[in-house]
Amino acid sequence: MHELHLMAQVVKVVETTLGDTVDGKLSTVRLKVSALSHLLAHDRSALQTAFMLAARGTKAEGATLELIPVPCNAWCPQCRRDMSVTQSQEACSVCGGPLVVGSIEPEVVIHELLVKQ
Repeated sequence: MHELHLMAQVVKVVETTLGDTVDGKLSTVRLKVSALSHLLAHDRSALQTAFMLAARGTKAEGATLELIPVPCNAWCPQCRRDMSVTQSQEACSVCGGPLVVGSIEPEVVIHELLVKQ
């Protein structure tokens, strides 16, 4: 049920973003998702199903959901290396030490809404 709540929030933002100005049918919602986001830990088919349920009766109905993982910057204080983290990991891939996540970006951002004319 947690997935349904998350997808209901996405649909709400999509509806607000589209407003009354869009001619055509929304076909795809693309989300950029931080590599450290708990959203990426969810089963993709469960997220798609939750999105379809949340989108019923809205401008997002019938659209597909695409997730684009975005790497995060991290730093290892033990070996003093900057690195890019592409998945949720708690240890440095070089020395095994704990990582400090760099810049804090939004966890989920609506990247693109594709509309068929």
